[in-house]
Amino acid sequence: YGTVVVEDLNVSGMLRNRRLARVVADAGFGEIRRQLAYKTRWNGGTLEVADRWFPSSKTCSGCRAVTPRLPLRIRMYVCEHCGLVLDRDENAALNLAALVKRHVAGSGPETENGRGADRKTPSCGAGGIEASTRIDTSWY
Repeated sequence: YGTVVVEDLNVSGMLRNRRLARVVADAGFGEIRRQLAYKTRWNGGTLEVADRWFPSSKTCSGCRAVTPRLPLRIRMYVCEHCGLVLDRDENAALNLAALVKRHVAGSGPETENGRGADRKTPSCGAGGIEASTRIDTSWY
């Protein structure tokens, strides 16, 4: 994939939740994000980081209506406006994909990297966290 998008998770806040702490600590989110940045750069792609406050789970991927409150225990997303019923995580993934499409659409001509994979823009050669791009979601 040319572009990979992840959310900027509040890991320290998740560690304070006794129900999530062990699972979150074992997951190693920092290492996963570092590896994603490295691998996407290696393959000529980009890693996009969605803002921590972007409501990816609370926004309907069909009509863009935002549900004000959606507790973690509710695993299915049901839109009150258009009636869309979808797994909460799938809904969030569709919203993140749409966010990146709006962010990078028309960003430049198609190019090929050294491995022959298509990509939209050339990588900047930055390392680590610098290789990730924050997406401004204030307008969303």
